Amino acid sequence: MTLSKWLRQATAALAEAGIESPALESQVLAAHAFQVDRTQVLVHGEWPVPEALETLLQRRLAREPLAYLTGQREFFGHRFAVGPGVLIPRQETETLVEAALALELPAHARVLDVGTGSGCIAISLAHARPSWAVSALDISLVAVAYARRNATNLGVSIDVLEGDALDGALASVRFDLIVSNPPYVGDDDYLPPEVRHHEPPQALFAGEDGLDFYRRLATHGLAWLEPRGWMLLEVGDTQANAVERLLAEAGWQVHPATCDLSGIARVVRAQGP
Repeated sequence: MTLSKWLRQATAALAEAGIESPALESQVLAAHAFQVDRTQVLVHGEWPVPEALETLLQRRLAREPLAYLTGQREFFGHRFAVGPGVLIPRQETETLVEAALALELPAHARVLDVGTGSGCIAISLAHARPSWAVSALDISLVAVAYARRNATNLGVSIDVLEGDALDGALASVRFDLIVSNPPYVGDDDYLPPEVRHHEPPQALFAGEDGLDFYRRLATHGLAWLEPRGWMLLEVGDTQANAVERLLAEAGWQVHPATCDLSGIARVVRAQGP
């Protein structure tokens, strides 16, 4: 079978399976299989299709995440390695990075990314602000390995730590800024099969209402900050008000949330005393 014919059939199969952007995904799979730029698969329809490409298609039809199949995801202008066991970076999380970069922090600010996953937030901040001392923390050894790999690949220096910040992993260190895209999915909330069945549950679920991790951060986060330090938290589509209340009740000064490109309050911003 030629590549042009495979692309037509793959696009139809992906569309029938309910995959969004089926034409784009078929091209991405082909480009990955041939190890070429996506434009090349459009101009070389005569290429014979390798068996490995059909295998990739069947795995995608079984709802394995596209990013796991290609082993990478674009985020904030950089390409991050991802795979099973690490949360796939989302575009809306770029709002958290932008909100952090908009703060007026000391030139050599100390920054902590709690639950770093692939390291996309910490690495993007370190790349944009080389003078900042950025630390990245995750309880998952798989995530820690990916974060270190991505930091090396992208040429930035960050301190990647394995452990639970809420169980003393930070010792006596104090930060000017804490950022986090924590688990915020409720136990019974709907998730696409790519997410629910493939991405790490410890990076997704946070109790019945999805707020358990925010409660812990609200209670413990002040102990990790310098005076008047900041904490920026990504939140789910309808969670901003609830998270702001939790923080205010715990003694934080809450500032207006930052909205994503869809106009959804995506980043809750709070400052310590």
